Amino acid sequence: MRADCTPGGEREVPIRSAGGVIRSAPSRGGSSVVRGTPGRPAARGRSGDDARAREGLGSCRVEPDLASLRAAVAEFGGFDQPERSWAVLTAATGPSIDLGVPAHRDAVHVWLNAWGCRIRTPRPGEPRVLDTGLAAWWAEWRDDLPDPAARLAQLTDDEVERLGECFAALSATEAARHGRGTRTLGPTAASKLLFALRPNSLPPWDNLIAQRLHGARDGVAYRAHLRVTRGWAVGLLAEAGVPEPELLDALGRPGRSLAKVIDEYCYLVFTRGWTAPRAGVTADDVRRIASALPRTEERVVRDQVRFRVGRLVYLALSPDEETMGFAFPKEEREALIASAPHRFHAPTRSDMRFNWVCATLSELTVDELEELVVDAWRMCVPKSVARTLS
Repeated sequence: MRADCTPGGEREVPIRSAGGVIRSAPSRGGSSVVRGTPGRPAARGRSGDDARAREGLGSCRVEPDLASLRAAVAEFGGFDQPERSWAVLTAATGPSIDLGVPAHRDAVHVWLNAWGCRIRTPRPGEPRVLDTGLAAWWAEWRDDLPDPAARLAQLTDDEVERLGECFAALSATEAARHGRGTRTLGPTAASKLLFALRPNSLPPWDNLIAQRLHGARDGVAYRAHLRVTRGWAVGLLAEAGVPEPELLDALGRPGRSLAKVIDEYCYLVFTRGWTAPRAGVTADDVRRIASALPRTEERVVRDQVRFRVGRLVYLALSPDEETMGFAFPKEEREALIASAPHRFHAPTRSDMRFNWVCATLSELTVDELEELVVDAWRMCVPKSVARTLS
């Protein structure tokens, strides 16, 4: 079938042919979700307004969607049971940690070391510095922690504000003494301990996560971290359309929290430099496949990239390069759309008279894209040319 499939008749600007580049156009597709610029730590003594302004900076804001979160869960190992040290901690402190209980403080010390904090255990007769510091911190700040059942997405702005102060005080708590002076608990251990105290709502961080997301590791940065991850949790739950426990079951993390799964995602992205596998295809994939087909030329019409053979257009990319229109028998269009409405949709009303249909690139695989592009091209070339393509 020859393609009566050329939507529109605007003047076209040549960009590229199968034989070589005529003129390159700036790509609109394939943009990264990385946004923002690196934040800088505020100097001591800055005003509250300056500190709040710094909270809004942050760096490398890579917001997860469900696809990237699923990929992160798979990359992290697909655990369906808490890791061993966490199981030991919860068994020793259940149903929840109470740092007013000496045995709970001892269990927390062991767990922090299992999580890489390396806080020295005092010998018999030596001062129990961490034990004393945690007891004092707990007495002052326990009432400012969120409810144990509260989830990350449910944190209020007032709670986040207080938690920045809780974190700063905990980070400054004495943890050990040695000949060179006193060691404080520090920002990494403080975030991990807050997670242990409220695993449903307070995600931990490490040095690289804090620095790459917020440019600092103080109380202001911790508030920023809670706000950022809270926003991610809200967005993920909205995308999933189910309560958090059901989402975690679907992700293969039953009994965990979204706060912990988001921490695993941050660890992979910011600490390990992991990148989620790309979902779907892009305009670059369309160009790569189409430009290899005989007699194909790429042209631009009013910011829309089109691929044609002679005067017959068989592919067109939307200005944002997220949708592809392609030649397709119009008598079969309705059935194609009905078979996969999340992938295919009708063209504009003025283009309905053509052999034409549209696809969402993010929903296609490379194999599917190649089949659609080649079939569309076949509608525009003589049969003798089509037969040259094996």
